[in-house]
Amino acid sequence: EQSFQEKRLSEAADQDTLKEMMTALKLPKLPERIECFDISTIQGTNTVASMVVFTHGQPDKARYRRFSMKTVDGQDDFASMREVLMRRYTRAIEENDLPDFVLIDGGKGQLGMATAVFKDLGIEDMPHAGIAKSRTQEEGDRSPERFFVPGRMNPIILPQSGPVVQLAARIRNEAHRFAITYHRKKRGKAALRNRLVEIPGI
Repeated sequence: EQSFQEKRLSEAADQDTLKEMMTALKLPKLPERIECFDISTIQGTNTVASMVVFTHGQPDKARYRRFSMKTVDGQDDFASMREVLMRRYTRAIEENDLPDFVLIDGGKGQLGMATAVFKDLGIEDMPHAGIAKSRTQEEGDRSPERFFVPGRMNPIILPQSGPVVQLAARIRNEAHRFAITYHRKKRGKAALRNRLVEIPGI
């Protein structure tokens, strides 16, 4: 009974956070399913992307996806993001499987790319935002986590210890972790394959 009550309280807290996110980012509906994208590359090699999904505020790992670039050579994060979003949402439209909210790891540039893709696909009303990671500034202070949304010049800055920032950062960090894991796997396979082909007869 205690476990059941704790689960109910946790679910209620997640629901409250999603309601706060809807209000803070001016979303048209509750973001019950959030898809988040991240690009990973090191020195322009083996560029990959990840998509993680949070449903009702919790990881939905069965829906996670990984992408290798098919049309982008070298390091071009904007072009890579465009390719991934086009692939994902072309299929999502066909399968009637659109999320409630799309979160992009990045600032104005990445947001602009997402906005352009959704316009090209005819889903301009897809709610989406970019989240720019907190960084150490020249003065030694850290910049806040910032949200960029379409049609607004300045970022939205929310209480950094508040539940909306904590959830969004958790989602973004999970996307980054998933992309890095895939990138390391690809690099490891490439290194092994390159060494093997140098052996005569193989």
